[in-house]
Amino acid sequence: MSYIKQMTIKGFKKFLDFQVEFNENTNIIVGENEAGKTTILDALRIVLNQQHRNSDKSILRDLFNAEMVKSFQENPGVKTLPQIIIEVELELDSKQRNAEYFYGEVYGERKGQAEKYGIRFECKFDEILGEGLEETIAEGKIPYEYYQLTWTTFANNPYQVVKRPINFISIDTTNSSSSFSFNYYNKALFISKYDERERTRAKNSFREQLEQAFEVTKLPDIDEKRKFGIDTKKVVLETVLSIYEESIPLENRGSGMESLIKTRIALDKQSGLDVILMEEPENHLSFSTLRRMIQEISNQQENSQIIIATHSNMIASKLNLNNVLWVTDNHIKSLKDVDNKVSTFFRKADDNSFLQLLLSKKAILVEGATEFLLIPYFYRKLTGRTVEEDEVTVISCNGISFKHYLEIAEMTNKRIAVITDNDKNAERIEDASNYNNSHRDQHIFMGANNEEWTWEACIYEKNKELLDDVIDIQKGAQYLFHGENYGPVLGKMLNNKVDSAYLMLTSGKDYVSPQYVRKAIEWINK
Repeated sequence: MSYIKQMTIKGFKKFLDFQVEFNENTNIIVGENEAGKTTILDALRIVLNQQHRNSDKSILRDLFNAEMVKSFQENPGVKTLPQIIIEVELELDSKQRNAEYFYGEVYGERKGQAEKYGIRFECKFDEILGEGLEETIAEGKIPYEYYQLTWTTFANNPYQVVKRPINFISIDTTNSSSSFSFNYYNKALFISKYDERERTRAKNSFREQLEQAFEVTKLPDIDEKRKFGIDTKKVVLETVLSIYEESIPLENRGSGMESLIKTRIALDKQSGLDVILMEEPENHLSFSTLRRMIQEISNQQENSQIIIATHSNMIASKLNLNNVLWVTDNHIKSLKDVDNKVSTFFRKADDNSFLQLLLSKKAILVEGATEFLLIPYFYRKLTGRTVEEDEVTVISCNGISFKHYLEIAEMTNKRIAVITDNDKNAERIEDASNYNNSHRDQHIFMGANNEEWTWEACIYEKNKELLDDVIDIQKGAQYLFHGENYGPVLGKMLNNKVDSAYLMLTSGKDYVSPQYVRKAIEWINK
């Protein structure tokens, strides 16, 4: 299978110097807003599809890396002018047609070393064409009109899309121009589905039939010497193609179904596509339709290389955490080494918060909804600030599954505090202590003894008078919890955890946090 192995970016948009290695089959690119997910896809489109080849040079203002531009302005000169280099290394079968055309030397490495298959894009100031502009450049002005955009193979041959080594398509649900999106998709699929001979035959036949169709209209002549006719140069087959499903054009299916059908067509073995780019495929999709799309990608992901940029937690977890490429701080981190048990857990747990954890600055993990409601209250009471102001994310892990989250956290060097119950288990208390001694950035906090066995018991112990007043007890009711009698108020709290937490929040009372919760909040802020 032909696929993209690696890409190097220098001086393009967010990236001054950036490198990403792709998985052979599935790649899920995640990151905060403006982390560079779209920039990675844009770079691939520039190299493989020669995007911006015929654009006005003013577009370079948006493409140059800001840090490189600043460096030039601080020290203006021909040698410091910003430039862009993007290299895409490919995996090709040496026996396939034109493979040798792409085989050669990688940029920046010594001649004869590391010969590979690939394509290089360069955007540089043309010193010959721009001779005499030294004074203008010395004033800190970038002469965009004198830049040259070139595409060459690693064999130093000129690259043209018509001779591209892989069949490549991009599905972009973020594009506001529906007609552009459809035209691009239809043309790319037309090129990948049919070889050059079949395409040429279809285009010639279309041109001939178009002329004949106009003759059938029998439009009267303008005068004795003039009449209307068809300029076949204006009507090219690729620009008027549409895809029909059951006699309905794809354009009329609605945005959600359009995205699903495009994905389904692209994934089909018969499409002949090697690489499929998908930008935020979750856009316009309902929960059930997104699940269908993910299932289809999962079933067909071995047919093509799929590269997805997404904000969807479902996509990231359902398509296997081991396929995640996390863009952060201008570099990329692969999660391919995450333990299989952990990736399986997140794939099966529909309501997981994997992506929320990965994209957080620092986080407090709690067992359930009760702690999730009250931790922000105690945090503000203790610090005078909100969790939002301090960029602390509170995540409910639904029981003790926080251990799976911790394995992800340990790979990220994030500061993570876990607030959990000891459930009267001395071994759990000891295990937490040992864990904290061996981990700098992740700590587990729980009650120190059997009396502090659970969240509600600790809350009640610190706030008895207030809670006796707030919690409404029915006369004669025992409120046993797991057969144990903990008293009516604590018993009701244990049996109605979420309702009790909500009552506390809305009562307007001033509650005291348990000691281990205070320690967790203090630790997360160190």
